Amino acid sequence: MDFRGTETRNKVSMKGDVWMKCGKNLTREQILENPDRQMHNLIVDVCSELIAEWAFTGVISLISQHVPGILVLAVGTGDIGWDLQNPPVETADETQLFSELTRKTFSNVTYVDNLGAPSVTRTNIVDFMTTFLEAEAVGPIVEMGLFGGNGALLADSGTMINVRNFPVVNKGSTTTLAILWRLTF
Repeated sequence: MDFRGTETRNKVSMKGDVWMKCGKNLTREQILENPDRQMHNLIVDVCSELIAEWAFTGVISLISQHVPGILVLAVGTGDIGWDLQNPPVETADETQLFSELTRKTFSNVTYVDNLGAPSVTRTNIVDFMTTFLEAEAVGPIVEMGLFGGNGALLADSGTMINVRNFPVVNKGSTTTLAILWRLTF
């Protein structure tokens, strides 16, 4: 084997995919089969650094303290100067949303197999599902992110793991919005 990497190896890459659908009592399958929106997201620098830290030390931050994993999905209205139909592309150095509207814990977290089906055993693919009910997250949504770590349950805090900006979704007070966010490690 040549140490310069001439041997073919499996490549590992992290990626995220998001499906969104408005409606009531939506199941995971309904969101995946007929989404209103489907898009990729950006895994931010901090996430890569945390994974590297875990690989190096076997622990993520504060060796004597448990640090929570990904806990919530936050949505926001973006920066006041943004074009709501064409918001700017997210960047890997972001650590918070520009204008957070609300955040919510997941209604379901599921391991997924390579075909996208739920798995009862651990895999490298995880689905995070959040449903914002009628009175929640009302307004013009153009940004969202996954947050974890200490403080993640509080607005504008915790550690951002992923981020995505997108053309506006006007979430009304009579609409339920379901978001399925898939991460592949």
